[in-house]
Amino acid sequence: MIAPDPARHTSRLDVWSRPLAATAAALAFALAGCAATQDVQVQRETEQTFAPSAIVEVLSQTPSQPFVRIAVLDAQAPAGTPLAQVLAQLQAKAGALGANAIVVQNLSTQESGSLQYNPSGGEFTTSPALIVPHLKGIAIRVGK
Repeated sequence: MIAPDPARHTSRLDVWSRPLAATAAALAFALAGCAATQDVQVQRETEQTFAPSAIVEVLSQTPSQPFVRIAVLDAQAPAGTPLAQVLAQLQAKAGALGANAIVVQNLSTQESGSLQYNPSGGEFTTSPALIVPHLKGIAIRVGK
């Protein structure tokens, strides 16, 4: 009996694993692109510059301590994008501008779902209502 050459031997799993891995990677990149937010719009309010901040606190109202208004930021994203993703993008932009806090206002809206009739199957299908994220924030530098 002749032993098989290990260099030429491939299992069924080996034959499918490479194309499957490449397809999975391409799908992951495509789906990541679907949830991407739009660019954050920046309207500077001071010519003063600050070193970038790694930590940006999220506030619902202006603080009682003295602060400098750096910029007004506005970010929107496609329906269904997680609000946390849009907020993280606002925080990153504020931090790059040197803000250590951002006062956020949620201007998101809800896109209504729909009811559609499928004549070939005689059934109704529904699509859920989705949130259209829209956040506006004031990037500020609290303290000295």
